[in-house]
Amino acid sequence: MAKILIIDDYAESIALIKSFFLTESHNFISASSGEEGIKLVFEEHPDLILLDVQMPGIDGFEVCKQLKQNEEARNIPIILITGLDDNRARAFSYELNVEFLTKPFNIYELKMRVRTILELQSYKKQLRSAEDLIFKMAMIAEVKDAYAQGSSLKLASHAHFFASELGLDAQDTLDVARGGLLHAIGKIEIDEKILSKPGPLTPDEFEKIRAYPIAGERIVEPISTLKGTLPIVRSHKEMYDGTGYPDQLVGEDIPFLARIISLSGSFNALTTDRPYRKALSKDHAIEVMEREAVNGKFDPDIFQEFKKIHRNVDIDQIPDLSLDAFH
Repeated sequence: MAKILIIDDYAESIALIKSFFLTESHNFISASSGEEGIKLVFEEHPDLILLDVQMPGIDGFEVCKQLKQNEEARNIPIILITGLDDNRARAFSYELNVEFLTKPFNIYELKMRVRTILELQSYKKQLRSAEDLIFKMAMIAEVKDAYAQGSSLKLASHAHFFASELGLDAQDTLDVARGGLLHAIGKIEIDEKILSKPGPLTPDEFEKIRAYPIAGERIVEPISTLKGTLPIVRSHKEMYDGTGYPDQLVGEDIPFLARIISLSGSFNALTTDRPYRKALSKDHAIEVMEREAVNGKFDPDIFQEFKKIHRNVDIDQIPDLSLDAFH
């Protein structure tokens, strides 16, 4: 059952819209002013808002602006209902990515738009639930690894910062953050005894470790919204000289975003406490990475940018992302 908020200063208009949906099981709530409507949005969290434009006080345009500027409310779909069939109203609806319906409207057009929007919202909720499940699986996989507990969120946050400073676009930056969180999800299929083994691994155990990026790719692949993370999940352990795994890719054959995670992952590992050593300082970690870059582990061009960006950065001041930031 969908929850639909109608914001209109005329009670007759609210009653008319409700009457159009008598045969459907929606839960309607209503507000007679823009101010009351905004308050109800945050109290009731509707799935859809039907919003009249011409109201005393805060009009529908201003209600839209305030909701779209709020992180909690900006993704709630809105249908603007107005008698203003003019370019200003159309331009406004286009700019803020809201639906636009002119009075007197066709009952079937309204019902069709409502149905389409609610179906899309339901699909988005299903995708978000699937994403949440995958993110939780990544955290479970991390708990199995005594050497990596708590590091994926830190890696994701740091990689997100690095990608932003590199000037990557919003989607690539989000994929980098998600890839950082999900990079080790394939370890959920590896025995804890292998992940936490204090001594050297046997050849068979090492082969199982080398396979975890492939397992991770297989786990994440069904979630269409996470397809941008697949190259990261599979290739984050590749090395620029071809000595990495699982595919022994060389140089620029390694996906670009995976090369970013490779750098951020190494830096994160070096600057994090481990059972066998204390965290290194930022400068010491970069010195170690410089030697590794010379020996062919990292993309040399990206590493030079990494050094420039981190020269004057206090890494302890890079905030951890909340899980909501990965959607």
